[in-house]
Amino acid sequence: MTNEPDHSDHKERLIDAAMKIVTADGIEALTAGKLATAVGLRRTVIHYHFGTMDDLLAAIVRKSFAQLRQQIRSRFDLSTLGEDIWTQYSISMPVAEEFRARALASQVVRGAYHEAGEALRTMLAEMLQEAYDLRRMEPEIPTGVMAMVMLMAAQFAGSQRALGGTDDVAALEAYMKSLFAITAGTSPVEATGPKSLAADLPTAAENLSP
Repeated sequence: MTNEPDHSDHKERLIDAAMKIVTADGIEALTAGKLATAVGLRRTVIHYHFGTMDDLLAAIVRKSFAQLRQQIRSRFDLSTLGEDIWTQYSISMPVAEEFRARALASQVVRGAYHEAGEALRTMLAEMLQEAYDLRRMEPEIPTGVMAMVMLMAAQFAGSQRALGGTDDVAALEAYMKSLFAITAGTSPVEATGPKSLAADLPTAAENLSP
């Protein structure tokens, strides 16, 4: 425990500052000392709110996914949802891979990652179902499976792109977009381009696709 005053905004300030650090320099650069300096608070405040660094990383995961879900729900057009999802989630940053690796090693981070990822998949499945309902169509496969395929394909493509792969990734992207166009009830030629959210989303941390 600490004698520091428990101001209500300390926790959010710490999470926001930590997100900026890992986005710029990676997870290994996030230390209690560096974070304390960034927010102008004592290290005891960090340990008061987050017992371990994994607790802090888990908080980053939850907030990043929450921001991403809010952006999708408020900004994505149901008529081009499939292509929009593909475009956004195929963007991969090295820090996203770091978080996934950390989730494999830490039960705390893994739990937060699973919980947040499942909430994202569920929301996408509901939006896809809504798109089908608006067209009075029945999906050929459950929308939950469809959402999972979208996210897994986008994650794989993003990882390969980050590692330098281009040709096969481009072919996969073209194929998936054609499937999404069919899902939206249009031909690949008729499908309109997705809205760009890159400038609005908090760069790297929110690209933690499950």
